[in-house]
Amino acid sequence: MLRPLCCLGLSVLATGCGKYLPPLPPEALAPKEVESLDVQAAPGSVNFSWDASDKDRRGKELQSIDGYTVQRKEIAKRGDETNPEIEFTDVAFVKDTHIEVREELRKEAREQGKIGRSVKLPEDLTHFTFSDTSVKNGKTYIYQVLPINQGDVEGVVTQVVKVVYKGADSDVIFLAAKDIEATEEPEAAGGAAAGPQ
Repeated sequence: MLRPLCCLGLSVLATGCGKYLPPLPPEALAPKEVESLDVQAAPGSVNFSWDASDKDRRGKELQSIDGYTVQRKEIAKRGDETNPEIEFTDVAFVKDTHIEVREELRKEAREQGKIGRSVKLPEDLTHFTFSDTSVKNGKTYIYQVLPINQGDVEGVVTQVVKVVYKGADSDVIFLAAKDIEATEEPEAAGGAAAGPQ
């Protein structure tokens, strides 16, 4: 008669332990991708605007962000888009302080007996702009805006922008990031790299 009760007790203890989840990897807390990116070409510049990431990669409210790195690579010929030797380089870093300000405003609201989550941030803290003025006429560039968490943990990029620069008449084409992922050349029989088809 005692044995079933012992088993029941062990069963309860075992299920109680299951509520603790393993720690989340840092990248899960990194900012979600930039979704509101707008890109316009003008004489002498390529101009970017976007809104702050407010979710992390899990879809939960973002707890920290350092800013955004605008990156660019130059495309000289067909195939350079996916050539692993042609990498993105940093053009600029745009700082984002909206999470820090949000938490300060929430703290002040709670001290005044208000609901902290109801605070609204000024638009200038959640909207960002950047102009790349180092572009050259006739060149083709691919850009991406990469959100960076505090601690240099990178968010994700799902969209890139290809700009065939011709001043105000530039071609601006939005592409899925996966379409320009670097690919290694397949090896032909005997170990030599396969040439173009």
